[in-house]
Amino acid sequence: MIDKPGRNDPCPCGSGRKYKQCCLSKADASVDKKDHDGAVERAMAWLVERHRKAFLTAVDGLVTELLDEEGRRKLEHLDPQTWNGIQINLMEWLLAEGDLSIKGVRRRVSESVLGPGGPLLTVGQRGWLKQLAERPLRLYVVTDVVPGVKLTLCDVLDTESPPIVVLERSASQRLAVATQIGCRVMAVQGHHELSGAAYPFSMLTGPSIVAKLRHAAEQFRQEENLPKILGMTIMSGWLQQFLAPPPMPTLVDAYSGEPMLLITDHYRVKDWEALTRALAACNDVRGDRQGGWDRFIECEDGQTRSRATINIGKGADSIEVFYKTQRYADEGRLWFDELADAAVVFRTREISDPKGLLGGSGESTGKHTQPARHPSDIDPDTLAHVIEQAIQRSYANWVDEPIPALDNKTPRQAIQTATGLERVKGLLRSYEASESRQAAEQGRREISYQFLWDALGIAP
Repeated sequence: MIDKPGRNDPCPCGSGRKYKQCCLSKADASVDKKDHDGAVERAMAWLVERHRKAFLTAVDGLVTELLDEEGRRKLEHLDPQTWNGIQINLMEWLLAEGDLSIKGVRRRVSESVLGPGGPLLTVGQRGWLKQLAERPLRLYVVTDVVPGVKLTLCDVLDTESPPIVVLERSASQRLAVATQIGCRVMAVQGHHELSGAAYPFSMLTGPSIVAKLRHAAEQFRQEENLPKILGMTIMSGWLQQFLAPPPMPTLVDAYSGEPMLLITDHYRVKDWEALTRALAACNDVRGDRQGGWDRFIECEDGQTRSRATINIGKGADSIEVFYKTQRYADEGRLWFDELADAAVVFRTREISDPKGLLGGSGESTGKHTQPARHPSDIDPDTLAHVIEQAIQRSYANWVDEPIPALDNKTPRQAIQTATGLERVKGLLRSYEASESRQAAEQGRREISYQFLWDALGIAP
C-alpha cells in the first residue's frame, strides 16, 4: 500500500513542487467545481457579442430605474473596485429578470439566452440560468453563521416561512448574525446555495429597507409583478449605501412611543444610609447599593419596564440616574429629588442624542459629557460585575416583552413556530456576539446570556 503524500512533501507527479501547491490544489479545485460553473459568464459573453447595443441599453435603463439623476452622477465617481462589484449584481439581475429590446421587440433576457440561437450551454449551466430566472430576490436576516461553511437565513417579510440553511463558503466568513441581506436562494443537489449576487445592508440602513419593503408589499399586494417590485426596492436601497450617508433612524421608546434621549442626572451622595433606606421603602424600586437600582412601571400590556436606572458612579460619593426619554427624565427628577431629599446634591444633567452616537459624532448636549464606559479606575472584575447586574435587570422580563424584530411577538410566543424559534435564536446569538466584542475591547470577562436561553427552555 502506498502512503498518501503529506501536504509539504514533493508532489508524486514529478513537477518538483510541493504536493499542496500542485496536485492537491488541483484535486481540491475539482471537488469544488460544480456542473453549473461558468453559466453566468458564458451568458454575459454571448449577450455582449450578439446583442451589445441592446444589452448596454438595458444596463443603462436599469440604473436609471434604480437611481435619480444625482445618484447616477455619484455612481460615476465610485472607485473601479466598487463599481465592478455593483456591476456583478446588475448583470445577474438582468439575466434573471431583465428585458432586451431587439429590433423593436421586447423579450426577457433569460428567454433570449435559453431560447433557440442562444449560447452553447451544458445541461447544468442551462438549469442554473433557468432557476435563476425563477428565484425572486428576497431580503433575509442572518440568524446563524458557521464561518466558511454555512448560513441560516429567515425571510424578513414572510415571517411564517421556515428557516433556510445555505451552504456558502465566502459570505459565511464575512457576514455576522443579525445582518440583513438581499439574495436569491438556489436549490443545488439537495441543498441550498446563494446565486452569487448579494446585497448586504448595514445595521443603520437595514431598518429603513425593511420599512420600504413592507410598505411596497402592502401597496402592491395585488400586483402580479410584486416580487419584481420588491427586488428593485432591495437593489435601489443597496445602491444608495454607496452614494449617501445612511439615514439616521428615529429611535423611540417601545412602550411610550416617545423619541429616545440618553439622559443622565449626576448627584453627589451625602448620606448613603438615608438614600438606601429611602429607595428600599419604594414598592416600585428594586436593587441594592452594590449593583444599583431600577424604578419599574407596570404597563397596560401587563409587562414591567424600567423608567429610571440608578447606577453607582465612579467616585465614592456619586450616583447617576439614567432615563430613556425627556418625559421620564423630567418626571423622574421631581420624584428622585423629593425621595432622596437631603441625602444627595444634584450636580448636572447630561443629554445625548442617540442619532449623534450612531452617526459616530459622539456629540452630546448639556453641561457634562460622560466619557466612554470603561473608566480606568474600575478594575475588570468590578466592571464585569456591574455590567452583569445591568444586563440581568434589563432583560429580566425579556422573554415576555413584545419585540419589533419578532413582529411585536414576545420571544415566548415566537418560539412556538420553527421560523420564530430560529429568529429568537438569532437575536440571542447577536446579543452574545456583541457582548463578546465589548468584553474583548474592555479587557473584562464575557457576560453570559445563558439565563435567557434557560428561561425559554431552548438550546443554542
